[in-house]
Amino acid sequence: MSKHKDRRQRRERYHQMLDAELGSDGAERQFVNRVLSTMDHDGVDFAPDGRPIKADFWRYVASREGFNVHTALAGEHLIERSISMIQVDRI
Repeated sequence: MSKHKDRRQRRERYHQMLDAELGSDGAERQFVNRVLSTMDHDGVDFAPDGRPIKADFWRYVASREGFNVHTALAGEHLIERSISMIQVDRI
């Protein structure tokens, strides 16, 4: 399999994992924690295969807008909510 096809399929499996998180009941908090954890680790998350993957949540939302509008809107809302939760401590 080509390198690019492998990356594309791995990214799609990662997006399917995010779909499953957003589709289950009570998973909102888990998704928000995933976004915040990713921000703490320089944009790196863990894919379903256990390997690190560069998380791009806005790309995820854009990929879902065409055929899964509810998931895209839920993801966008939770991403914005998690970003608004960040507080900067002043010294």
